[in-house]
This record gives sequence, C-alpha cells and structure tokens, in this order.
Amino acid sequence: MRTLHLALLPALLPALTGCAEMFGNKDAYQPGDPLGTYHVVGTRTSSQCGEGALGATPTWEFDVDLAREDGVLYWDNGAQVLTGAIAEDGVTFSIDATVVVDMRTEATAGYPPCSVERRDAARGALAAPGDDVEAFSATLRYDFAPTAGSQCADLVLGAPTELQGEPVFGALPCGILYELAGTRTAEPE
Repeated sequence: MRTLHLALLPALLPALTGCAEMFGNKDAYQPGDPLGTYHVVGTRTSSQCGEGALGATPTWEFDVDLAREDGVLYWDNGAQVLTGAIAEDGVTFSIDATVVVDMRTEATAGYPPCSVERRDAARGALAAPGDDVEAFSATLRYDFAPTAGSQCADLVLGAPTELQGEPVFGALPCGILYELAGTRTAEPE
C-alpha cells in the first residue's frame, strides 16, 4: 500500500481542486448531485384495498429531496434514501421498494401470524434532464399481499365475527394507485 507523504500535499492541492468530495465535504447520507426539495401532491386514482384502507386518503402531500448521478435517481423521503434508475433520456425514472410489516399488535398477539408485504413502484419523468429540474410527475403504486404462511383473514372487511381483529383492508391482496405532481420548493444547496 502506498502512502502520501505530507510534504507532497501542498504541491498537489492545486491539482486536486474540484475534488472536495474526496476530503469529506459531501454528505454520505445524501448521495448524488442534489436537485432540490420538492413538494409533492398525490391524488389517489384507484384502490382495490377499500375506502380508507390503511388510512389512505384521496389526496396526500409530502416533501422529498431528489438527487441524481449517472443513471441513478435518489429519493430522500426523510426516513430513508431510495435508489432508482434514470433512463438514457435523462428524465424517465423508476423506483421500486419492498417492506414487510408484522400486522400483529399487542392486542392481537394470540392470533395466527400475519405479515403483509408492501411493494412500492414509482414511474415518472423529471421536467428536464440535468441538474435544473423544476418539477416532476409520476405514478406511485402500493401493492399489499400476505407473506407466505400468514393468516390475515381478520384484517379483511367482512371477516367472520369469531376473528376479532380490526379490519384494515377491503380485500387482500390489493393495490392503491396515486398520481404524483412534484414542484421544487428549495434549490439544491
């Protein structure tokens, strides 16, 4: 392994300007080149899960930070950074994520096991290629299905009364689709 002698550092500094990321000025938790913060309005266009399932409302608003690099879009929702793909056209993107949730609570601990897998799929387009993106539009689909071996009948509306769980879904498996419109509210830092 080679080491860089400190005596050589002053001579190399002019050649390294523009490489600030090497020295730690880039936030490791926010990868890519920032595009800004966007306020997003989601409008539900369909739901097979039932009205109000999982607290889904007809409209939904949130903020997201976007960043990009070659072929990659980073979607920072404040809780995690999701990694998606940007097509060769520089604007078309897709983001996929999966999470499994144990649906049993302390009140239903004696019930058979029930976990539900949620698959998220966002498909959309940035308003422009490059780093000056004022807006984007997308569809966001949530699909819900019990995991293998789960017994979740008590979570479906109309379940037999001997199952005393609180209904959460009108049907299972099911999906909810939103149309998203994002407008930049803060320029990248």
